[in-house]
This record gives sequence, C-alpha cells and structure tokens, in this order.
Amino acid sequence: MLSIKGGTGYCFFMVLTLSLIHLRCQGNRREAARLWRAHRWFLMSLLGLPCLVLFQILVTRTGKFPDLDPLLRLALSIPCFFFLASLPSRQLRLVQWGFVAGALATGAWAIYATFHPEVWYGPGRLGNSFTNPIPFGDTALLLAFLSITSIRRTETPVQLAEVAIKLIALIGGMYASYLSGSRGGWIALPLLLWFAIAGEHWLADRRARFVLAAVLVGCAIAATSTHGVRTRLAAISADLQEMSEGNSKTSTGARLDLWRASVRLYSAHPVLGVGRGSLEHALGTLAARGEVPRFVVNGRAHSEFFSVLAEMGSLGVAALLTLYGATFATFWRARRSADPETVAAAYLGLSLVGSTILYGLTIDVLTLVMNAAFFGLTSVTLLAWIEARGKELVAAGR
Repeated sequence: MLSIKGGTGYCFFMVLTLSLIHLRCQGNRREAARLWRAHRWFLMSLLGLPCLVLFQILVTRTGKFPDLDPLLRLALSIPCFFFLASLPSRQLRLVQWGFVAGALATGAWAIYATFHPEVWYGPGRLGNSFTNPIPFGDTALLLAFLSITSIRRTETPVQLAEVAIKLIALIGGMYASYLSGSRGGWIALPLLLWFAIAGEHWLADRRARFVLAAVLVGCAIAATSTHGVRTRLAAISADLQEMSEGNSKTSTGARLDLWRASVRLYSAHPVLGVGRGSLEHALGTLAARGEVPRFVVNGRAHSEFFSVLAEMGSLGVAALLTLYGATFATFWRARRSADPETVAAAYLGLSLVGSTILYGLTIDVLTLVMNAAFFGLTSVTLLAWIEARGKELVAAGR
C-alpha cells in the first residue's frame, strides 16, 4: 500500500479475480446467497455511496466517472467477501502479519528517510513518491495499532517473540506517523489505544502491561519533546490567533471557510448535492460571485463528511453514516464472543472503522483509491475471518 504505487490495486484485483472464479460454481453461489442474508446490512452499506454516484452520473449528469472509481472498490469488496469466507480461519488470520509487515516497512522507510532528507515529501514532512504526508501518516499509524491489536485475546501466555515483533511494528508505524506531521490523524490515538487494550487478553499479565505502558509513554515523551511536534502543535495556536485577528487564510482557517462553503452548497442542493467530482467547479462559481474567498476553491472539502454533504447531499450523508454504522456495529457485536480469535478480529475491525471515521473529520479518506480499497478489502477479510471461525466452532460443537 505504501511501498509500491498501485500495489493496493494489484492485490485487490487479484483477490477479486479469484472471487469471480469461485462464484462460477453453483454451490458457491448458494453459499454466497446465505452469506448475503446473514450479513446483508454490512454488505448493503458497501453499495450505498457507489450506487448514489452512479445515479448522479447516469441520471442527473452531475457526477464524474473518475470519482466513482475509488468508491467502486467498496462494492467490489462484496464478491471478495464471498470467496474469503470460504477459506479456513487459520489462513484468514494471517492478515495480522500483513499489518505487522506494513508497519515494519513504514518504520524502516522512516529510519532511512531520517538519514536521507532528500527523499522527504516536503520540508519536515515524510511521505513517499506517490502519497502525501497526511494519508501516509494516517495509514502508518493505523497499521501500527492493528499490529498490536492483533495479539490473540486470551489470558493464557502468548509467545514472547510475537509480542516483541508486534511492539516493534507499533513503534515503527508510530515513528513514520510522527515524521509525517499529520496532526489530524493523531486524534485517533485514544480510540486506537482503547481497542488495542480492551477485553481480556495477554495484558492481564502485569509485566506485559508495564512493557506496553513503557513503550507508549516513551514514544509520547520522545515525540512531544521534539521540535517537529512542538512546531506542528504551535501552528494550531498561531492559526487560531490569526483567525481571531480576522485573517482566515491559514491552514485551520481555510478548512473552516471550506466547510462553511460546503454547507452553503448543501443548502442550495440538499437532496443529491452538486455531484461527486463537481465540488471545485461549484466553489469556483461561488468565489466568482464573491460569496466565498477564492482560496477555498478546491476539489475536496478536507473532510469526508463535508465533501459528501456538498457533493452528494442528504442521501450521500445517509449512505456514509450507514457505511460507518453498519460496519462498526457488526464488529462491535462480535467483540462479545467467547472465542479469542473472533474477539481479536472484531477489535481489528473496530480499529479500522473507528480510525477511518476520525481520519475523515479532517481529510477525505475514501476519495483515494488505495484508501477505499484498503478499507473495503480489509473489512470484508476481517468479517470473513469471523464468519469462518464461527462455522468451525459450530462444526466442532462449541
């Protein structure tokens, strides 16, 4: 996702191709129908946004085909789920090591960049050649906490080597996020930490709690004592001070003006919005009439909610909230399971959905193909893990 341009897409379409081959069999299609009935709210929530944009394109002529592309990944994740749910849970749980590998790789890239400033995205901001610092840092942070959250929920001792590797992955991903300077993503830290330590598991051991606390406190002290974090946090105060003096042309002020302009567009187009992909043109029209500042003209509202509000109206907001609510609720219910593996998969799903919601407060998450593909494919993989594990427990009489 963060190492090879288009890497997420290659993996996604590999799984999709296998899924279409899997569904050629009539027996597999019957099982897919059963899975649809069992998880229809979760799966239907993946269809809302892409279907609405398709309606805008074909009927109202306000949507743009390129802006449908990322959201199609959500819909195409559904056949992937039917295939993945047919696999044994022992194969599906290996996804946890994908999170670990991703966090370790971003940490290694961050260490390399520390000694090679020429590869930085911009002054004091780490990204890569195809991802700007905000999605890069947010994804690195999520991978870091998915690594530690994946440790099996059980009070029996777990392998020390597993815990050590996943703690190193946690540190690596957090370090990459720190170097990205992505302030908006840091608001997800309390939620991600809560899902990492919730439930009965290996942290019942006092030594394990001490080690994790020491790692987190050490990272926090190291981060807050550095010039980079102090500068990024001080910039918020500076922005607020300038806004109080009437200058809104700052990072924070521009976002607020952009959100106000999005609300203005929603007021004029409350049902379906101005059309997915038409925000920049609509803002340009407002700016030409002097209703909004020229500097807010942008293709995105720098907030998932406000972009959907302006571009897709009330129906779009309903589809977005349904996506968040249905996916979150499914994993929230599964966390009550008595099976440690099911609980681990549930908390991984909660971390994925919860962080996506919080990241979406300050950036447009689902407008990037790699983000939409990662959210769709990872969420159905975790649901497939839960489904496969449930079938195995029933077969074993448990």
